[in-house]
Amino acid sequence: MAVDDDDVPLDDKAKRMRDLLSSFYSPDHRHSSSSSSSAKLDAINAPSFNADQYMNLLIHKSNLDGLLQKHVQMAAEIKNLDTDLQMLVYENYNKFINATDTIKRMKNNIVGMEANMEQLLEKIMSVQSKSNVVNSSLFEKREHVEKLHRTRNLLRKVQFIYDLPTRLGKCIKTESYADAVRFFTGAMPIFKAYGDSSFQDCKRDSEDAIAIIVKVLQEKLLSDSVPTETRAEAAKLLKQLNVPEKLLSDSVPTETRAEAAKLLKQLNVPVDSIKDKLMENLELFLADLQLNSSRTESTPLDYDGLSKEGKLSNSVSVIPSEGCKTL
Repeated sequence: MAVDDDDVPLDDKAKRMRDLLSSFYSPDHRHSSSSSSSAKLDAINAPSFNADQYMNLLIHKSNLDGLLQKHVQMAAEIKNLDTDLQMLVYENYNKFINATDTIKRMKNNIVGMEANMEQLLEKIMSVQSKSNVVNSSLFEKREHVEKLHRTRNLLRKVQFIYDLPTRLGKCIKTESYADAVRFFTGAMPIFKAYGDSSFQDCKRDSEDAIAIIVKVLQEKLLSDSVPTETRAEAAKLLKQLNVPEKLLSDSVPTETRAEAAKLLKQLNVPVDSIKDKLMENLELFLADLQLNSSRTESTPLDYDGLSKEGKLSNSVSVIPSEGCKTL
């Protein structure tokens, strides 16, 4: 009777162990119903094993001594399997512990991360709301500042136009003719648009100063004592002032142009001979140009862009130092 009392918990424990090992080792379940029915009843490791039938068969085939021996044998097998299971668990215990710790750390980190993300989101929303408030409060001021900036630029341009006659007078005194031409050509678009109304006096005074500069540049162009580079610069400035190119090119004798072209084609002639010939022709041209200028000294100079009528006199008095009148 003691054996029977011990068999019940031992069988339950053995069954649980068998189910655990069976689930761990994942036995093959591809046996068909026909093969499972034909399996032997004492095939304890078979998936279709029936404990009740096995016990009935074992009771009929074995006596009491055989049953006791079978019980001892099965108890030993169960103990061995239990030991193997414990060894298997012990071998993987560190892995299980590490995995558990990793999961805990991940959980803790995620919880902290969520809190940090919530705080970051709150700060971003706060910054965005404050930025919107600042933008809305500065919107009108920004437009006002931009308007003042545009007005300041416009006033600087207007001041430049009013100061232009004085600037040109200083350039005449310091012989900075290139700067004077640059200032005047920069103001030409404004004079064309508003020269007959708002800036009439400034335009008149500026044109008078430019007439003096044109006269000086023409004198340099016709002078024999002025270096060639200075003459070339004077011709360049006169061209920038819209002096007709025909006034300069027509004064060059046709014979001189033809002779220069012939000399340029004769490349086999020594360079010194070409230079001497060109200088001789240039001196003849400048002498003829000076003679023509002396004959037409009292004749008005006609070119576009410097006066309302398109003509400026060669004899113009120096502009006053205080500049043009303000309206």
